[in-house]
Amino acid sequence: MTMARETWEKWLRACLRDPSNPARIALFRDGSPTLGALTGQDKRALDAISACWELYSSSDEAGERAGLEAIRSLLPALQPQCRPFARELIAFALDWPDRARLWPLVQPGKEGSG
Repeated sequence: MTMARETWEKWLRACLRDPSNPARIALFRDGSPTLGALTGQDKRALDAISACWELYSSSDEAGERAGLEAIRSLLPALQPQCRPFARELIAFALDWPDRARLWPLVQPGKEGSG
């Protein structure tokens, strides 16, 4: 029997329930503590962004660059108040400390970085 892979949404909900979790701490600081604000478009954009972080985490340099470029172009599809969720998804595919290193690389004006 195969276990279903955890989705980013279930993972993020679990993070938000844990008071010591880095995602909960960061999202409460940013004033976006729940997933209730996510629209259907936000969820689809986060699905794509999550896949891009996974691409980045398991690719060569060209795949890493493509993942960052894709995330950079997907961020405008999110409501501004939902963009911090995309930052927290870095830890879903990689690790918590990677957020500080990677998030600046997908911000506007960082084309060609990475």
